[in-house]
Amino acid sequence: MLAVASPEDALKMIDEHFGAIRTAAEELPIYDAYGRVLAEDIHSREDVPAFDRSTMDGYAVNASDTFGASETLMAMLKPVGTVHMGETPDFTIGKGECAYIPTGGRLPEGSNGVVMVEYTEDFGDGYIYAQSSIAPGANVIYRGDDVKEGALLLKTGTVIRPQEMGALAAMGYPKVKVFQRLKVGILSTGDELVDVDAPQTGSVVRDVNTYALSAGLCAIGAEPVRYGITKDDHASLTAALHKALSECDAVLISGGSSVGTADMTHRIIDEAGKPGVFLHGVAVKPGKPTIAGDINGKPVFGLPGHPVSAYFIYRIFVAPVFQKMMGQLTEQRREIAATMSRNVPSNHGRQEYIPVSLTVGEDGSTLAAPVATKSGLITTLCRADGFVCIKRDAEGLRRGEAVTVILF
Repeated sequence: MLAVASPEDALKMIDEHFGAIRTAAEELPIYDAYGRVLAEDIHSREDVPAFDRSTMDGYAVNASDTFGASETLMAMLKPVGTVHMGETPDFTIGKGECAYIPTGGRLPEGSNGVVMVEYTEDFGDGYIYAQSSIAPGANVIYRGDDVKEGALLLKTGTVIRPQEMGALAAMGYPKVKVFQRLKVGILSTGDELVDVDAPQTGSVVRDVNTYALSAGLCAIGAEPVRYGITKDDHASLTAALHKALSECDAVLISGGSSVGTADMTHRIIDEAGKPGVFLHGVAVKPGKPTIAGDINGKPVFGLPGHPVSAYFIYRIFVAPVFQKMMGQLTEQRREIAATMSRNVPSNHGRQEYIPVSLTVGEDGSTLAAPVATKSGLITTLCRADGFVCIKRDAEGLRRGEAVTVILF
């Protein structure tokens, strides 16, 4: 029997061992930094924008010259020049004057607003006629409106998305310091396993977990290192684990985590270094026989061999601490509110994770429909959009019950 921990206690133990560890920082060009985590605070080096500029195609004016203007009583303005992109106007706007300005153009001195070109008329008599009154600042972005020089723009721990890359470019940061990717070794164990390109004959099973876990690691910005299939014998698994520990920051072993006589993963992890295994068994379904070990400061997780179980345990217990080790401020998890489409019973004394697909009900609400699956049936997850959690003290979920769906 496994002396299982609650999911909350398991997460707490994992965080106590590894939550304070951070990978080293490295400097990268920003175009290589997408998806990485900032290892430094970013302050603005200058005002952005660096000058007052137009947000519309139109005419730069002194707003007071348009007060009271309408389609029936237009303001008559004398054009005194044209603003060209990337250039500083060499003229000023005086009373009753205007200048054509494109979107993004620099406002000439003396102007404080832009009349949209749609609200002007040119009758060819040497004047521009404004049909609309504008307030000072209309259709204008002022210097520093986006960010002031010296302001904190991005904090350490921020994941760099396309918008952060754009902001870094706007601030004049060609390079940034980011946390290094966590290098994670993947070992799949089992005498029944064969490579993905092997024919499925007899009682062999293709290795699924190496590929599913590799994709899961890439999704959080980690670097998977695949060590292939290891046979279920002490010497082979020990050698493979030590090699992975010598080359990686963490190791995932799938298979061999239950209490059967042929399952030795727990013992091999415990023998690999100190303090060894600190968790064996979590009160969850799927994935009860999960193992977590601390080998000289490096995380080693023993995941169930069944692909669905392995995926859920990785997603719920492993990925969050790996993200934290790579400096992320918060776990990147997308959620959506939904309503259960039917009853789901659960009375196992374990916290249960149910894959669901999302549909739209007749009333426009989001419905979560359970996807029938078993721990060895990986393709069923392809029909799921996410999963819901049934607490260990609950008897299930009822049709119409509000739930939170954690999206894949």
